[in-house]
Amino acid sequence: MKQGSAHLSLTLDWIRQSKTQGDPDKAIPMSAYMRNRFDFLGWPQAIRRQHQQGLWLGLQEAGAASKGETLDNAIPASLIDVLWQQPEREFQYTAMELALRYRACWGDDWIQRVYGWIQTKSWWDTVDWLAPKALGWYILNKTSGANKKSGAGRGTALNTPLLEKVIAELHAHPNLWMQRSAFILQLDFREQTRFDLLSKMCLEKADTREFFLAKAMGWALRQYARQEPELVRAFVQKNHQLPALTRREALKHLA
Repeated sequence: MKQGSAHLSLTLDWIRQSKTQGDPDKAIPMSAYMRNRFDFLGWPQAIRRQHQQGLWLGLQEAGAASKGETLDNAIPASLIDVLWQQPEREFQYTAMELALRYRACWGDDWIQRVYGWIQTKSWWDTVDWLAPKALGWYILNKTSGANKKSGAGRGTALNTPLLEKVIAELHAHPNLWMQRSAFILQLDFREQTRFDLLSKMCLEKADTREFFLAKAMGWALRQYARQEPELVRAFVQKNHQLPALTRREALKHLA
């Protein structure tokens, strides 16, 4: 059996087995917490991660190194697709942890793949991971062509053109969750944050009444305030047109 087929078969078997091991008593309140948008198996995080060990072990035994060095680039994404299609929410959480586990295998089509997941079964619990961890990590660690030619290692320089392209695509997209992703994409960028892009987007969306956008704007500003508190404070104080929620969130930890 080819490696990809073996991994797919293992994943499908694990999904089928998992669906017989849910806890309906726990599933009801878990679904209610998510406003009944999704079905749940009823696995709290600790239980889910125990179950996932069976999947990780199976994939490793089928030929996938623990860090993904020998795993074909297309395989992690295709397995994530299979998990993402399942109605129970725990499978999307497993998909995200699978993605992180094999991030060394993220291929050139990764960004478009993530765009699809952001817009499917969308809610804050998945989008708030996908934007900074799946998109942000990829951009932070994807070296530019110049770095590759010079032999520089992975992640030695921010791929600025790629960041600008992705943020522009997200910000202009009609989908709410893609727009939210534009703001929180840089949460882990620290001193490499492009504040010029962030502040420009905040001003362009200053009239929004959408909670998830206003909250994301404030969250992103608050995070960057860890690096440049006075810059963020001055920006918020100068621009009174920003949503009240954005302003409160941005200044939350600034005395």
